[in-house]
Amino acid sequence: MASRSTSLPRMLRRRLVRLVISLVVVLTLSFLLLQLVPGDPVRESLGPDAPASLVVLRRHQLGLDQSVWAQYWRYWKDVLTGNFGTSIVSQQSLSSIISTGLRNTATLVVITLVVSLLGSIVFGVTFGVLTHNNRRPRLLVAFTIVAGLIAAIPEFLIAVVLVYFFAVKAQWFPVAGANSWKSFVLPAASIVGAATAIMARVVRAQTDVVLGQDYIRVARSKRLPSLLIYRRHALPNVLTAALTLAGIQLGAVIAASIVIENVFAIPGLGNALVRGLVAKDYPVVQAILLLFATAVLVVTFIVDVLIGFIDPRSSLQEA
Repeated sequence: MASRSTSLPRMLRRRLVRLVISLVVVLTLSFLLLQLVPGDPVRESLGPDAPASLVVLRRHQLGLDQSVWAQYWRYWKDVLTGNFGTSIVSQQSLSSIISTGLRNTATLVVITLVVSLLGSIVFGVTFGVLTHNNRRPRLLVAFTIVAGLIAAIPEFLIAVVLVYFFAVKAQWFPVAGANSWKSFVLPAASIVGAATAIMARVVRAQTDVVLGQDYIRVARSKRLPSLLIYRRHALPNVLTAALTLAGIQLGAVIAASIVIENVFAIPGLGNALVRGLVAKDYPVVQAILLLFATAVLVVTFIVDVLIGFIDPRSSLQEA
């Protein structure tokens, strides 16, 4: 027990160091976005007909007339104080742009991840139990094929089908906007299918492995009820794989949400990111990409810590 109690703080320290290093790398790459843009990013954003005085003013406001090192340290200071600057095109504060779209994007991503995680556990564990030890091979083949097909369908195509049947025909849900909880049903459903299918396949395979372990055989030899064995002995070990997958899938879900937000005209960060790319408003793109990357890193860190507490053996293996 002593080794477990000492390994968890060691694991936390190691994960924190990795998180800090990753954040430094992400902030540096985000800063280099404006530096590596071909040509003058301000001129690209304002267009060739913009007066030279306006271009000089915008460059001064962004600090692009300073040395690279001065810009780098200023960028760090601004990010750490929550000052992301202003949009080149609209002159709107980037903090207000982010705060306006953050709630809608976070709502969509959280709903998708929670539903996908629960669905993958239910389907993955169920089919893992039913097909354990190569039982019901036809069922396993059918599960693999169906999950593969669902995972291969593009999210925007699913979104179009859902809109046609449930928004246009049945008129159960709105076609666009984010005015109520109904506005997030179809967008989340467009992403949930692929995310659930991908995670369910891995959870099923992990369930099959867990059910073949010695401690499961010992539990069966004690004549324990099957439901108790699955819930108390198998499920906690399967949860580690499911949580790990959820952390990995976060990046994919965010990428899908960017597309889906534009399909359903949801005023979120994905919508703002695309508009920034179209307008070549690079500070907007820079700030939103930084926020997305930071969210993925922080969630991955939290998932790693949760796994360490759920399954202390993972922290022991790193000790």
